[in-house]
Amino acid sequence: MNNHKQLDFYTKENQHTLQRLIRAIALSEGQFALILVRCNYRQLREQTLENIRSISKDINIREIVLNPSITSLHSTIVSELSLDNPAVLTDTLPSAVIVFGIESIIDLENLLTGIDQARDIYAATFPFPVVLWLQDEVASLLSRLAPDFKSWAATTIKFEMAKSDLIALIHQEAESLFAKVLEAGAETFLSNASLDLDPKSQHRHEIESARNDLLRLHGVQLTPGLEASLEFVLGRDKYANDQINGALVNYQRSLALWQQETNRVAGWESPHPSLPSSLLKQAIVLFHLGLCYHRMADLYHNTNSSYCQHALLWFKQCLKILEEVQREDLVAKFILPACEMLQRLQAWDELKELAQKSLNLHKNYGTPAQVAQNYGFLANVAASESNWVLAHELANTALSISEEVIQISLRDALQRRRQESWYLLLLARTQRHLGEWEEAINNLEWARVVCEPQHQPSLYLEILEELRSLYFFERHDYTEAFKLKQEKIKIEHQYSFRAFIGAGQLQPQRSRINPALELQKIPFIPEGVAQEISASGRQQDVNRLIERITRADYKLTVIYGPSGVGKSSILKAGLVPALMGKAIGERIPIPVVLSVYTDWITVLSS
Repeated sequence: MNNHKQLDFYTKENQHTLQRLIRAIALSEGQFALILVRCNYRQLREQTLENIRSISKDINIREIVLNPSITSLHSTIVSELSLDNPAVLTDTLPSAVIVFGIESIIDLENLLTGIDQARDIYAATFPFPVVLWLQDEVASLLSRLAPDFKSWAATTIKFEMAKSDLIALIHQEAESLFAKVLEAGAETFLSNASLDLDPKSQHRHEIESARNDLLRLHGVQLTPGLEASLEFVLGRDKYANDQINGALVNYQRSLALWQQETNRVAGWESPHPSLPSSLLKQAIVLFHLGLCYHRMADLYHNTNSSYCQHALLWFKQCLKILEEVQREDLVAKFILPACEMLQRLQAWDELKELAQKSLNLHKNYGTPAQVAQNYGFLANVAASESNWVLAHELANTALSISEEVIQISLRDALQRRRQESWYLLLLARTQRHLGEWEEAINNLEWARVVCEPQHQPSLYLEILEELRSLYFFERHDYTEAFKLKQEKIKIEHQYSFRAFIGAGQLQPQRSRINPALELQKIPFIPEGVAQEISASGRQQDVNRLIERITRADYKLTVIYGPSGVGKSSILKAGLVPALMGKAIGERIPIPVVLSVYTDWITVLSS
């Protein structure tokens, strides 16, 4: 909510609530106590914290903001207060510790389960009250996953917002969000750009809480415009979590409400000033509906064509509205995904027309990277027509423009690398048909280095197949061709292009990273347990192994059996992925896989 007028959230009720909190801290000084504070709004929290600091100057209150990656609350507090340092004196301990940021924890459920398992250690370690600052969702999760730990809490306090502030909060957040989307355009969602779209979105949580509080506390329902904006934000949150069907429901509701609002405004006798605004918001929702099908085309390869057609339909409707309101600058920002869908569908004639239109727009309103993408699309069209000379020229142009972009951010640099791998593949295909086999192999080898399978598995597989074909048919290097075929089969299995890998060890499952997430906000996502483990009934064996590891009376576990029964597969594709990022009580397991026994010390150290 930056760049907006600060709202005055501090009501008389909140002043009384603050006094209760100060009294609870003072009464518990010198002994452990758990105090739960429920507050759903960042600005209200910050304002309350300022008042605590001004009122309790004589009380030594320590504030701790949790890092999203932590897996243990107890060890974090110990580390922050240096309680593991013998030199720390008892009289230097704080009067109370206030903990913020629990809602942002990546693996929150495991953290809360660990808190409950280590409940007694808090009372034994901390001779001061611990104040946990929670949102309503987290408080409910704490009650469910850590009931024993929650029983320590003698006091639960909640800060609320006034009706007018709740309405103003929703309006400010929604308007700010739509403005950011219009500013960033399609690249926000197709190149890891920043729009606060992440699985722990506080914007989403705050305006949803505001709507619930308005209805619960004041019996007030939102206007259709605000309700439409809220549904849009909820859809974005689900999209970021790959809950695509849920996102579609929210976007459809938002679209219906915006269409009603547009029809209502259009019915006025004279043009209403809010009509262009409602049409633009309608276009944004249409674009996001297309994004949902774009994502499903990435996730579900068997029905890829159907999802691409649906995505193209929504993208076209978005562009149609932008053209109707005569916003060529916005058409330029949102046109590329439609070109991409046409390319996937191999609709070459339509792609040729739209890519040429896109190129003309981006020469006026776009960036060099966007211009390069248009040349890439046109190169593919020329290749489909077997016009290899023109395709070679266009692919070279795309690559040259991409390489000329020097002053770029980290995000743009990574996006350029991903586009560069595509241009190199296009160029190599033209070189092969022009008889330049060695140049084609060199370009594909570099494309293989640049391309990232976790972001572009389909493109990476195309590069491997083109390279394998060149090694096999042109260079007659059958050994290298066979290695490339093995790697291709492995990637196909990991990203669900292939149902079963055949003879050999199973590999952990992976999914293509959702490009909607900002680069810095992509959490560590452990490799998933292979589907074959569950399908074969081996998931129970994985669970038993985890249970043995968690018990102190089992120091060594031996898995034995004849060759080929799946010992390595259950470890590499089952146990190791299941342990990654998982906390066991207050401990964090670190799986280390050793497959070489002749010099295992050297392997372990590397």
